[in-house]
Amino acid sequence: MTPTSFVKAIDRVAIAVRDLDRARSFFEDAFGARFDPVEDVKVMQFRYQPFTLGGFQMELLCPYEESSVIAKFLEGRGEGVHHVTFVVEDLDAAIAELEAKGVPVVARMRYPENVTFEGFHWDEAFVHPKDAFGVLVHLAQKTKAEKPNDVS
Repeated sequence: MTPTSFVKAIDRVAIAVRDLDRARSFFEDAFGARFDPVEDVKVMQFRYQPFTLGGFQMELLCPYEESSVIAKFLEGRGEGVHHVTFVVEDLDAAIAELEAKGVPVVARMRYPENVTFEGFHWDEAFVHPKDAFGVLVHLAQKTKAEKPNDVS
């Protein structure tokens, strides 16, 4: 395989947890993490809370419905690293390049225009852990929202 150039940055590491408040307290008290407000991904039935630690962005993911993908992850694998997010300039081009190299991309998600997270519109897709050495790779194309307080 030839090196790819579509990854702009590693955006964050996401950690799946059962208790958002308990996990937040741990990372604040033990490591001095600085947390941003909780965001709700209603369409996928979980909340997440981004935080900064050592100049790096991370987030906690916590389901509020048993049918949530995060609840299913916790049931099968327990708490821990859920995914790593790579920011890409052009998600369609990134997907095409990966698929041309035989890397399948799953769970493509385009949120409605009125849905924002952290002041951005997100267009995203995933590479399954079975195809990426046990890591769920999250590809995200982020576009600054004109109205950062849109309904999520």
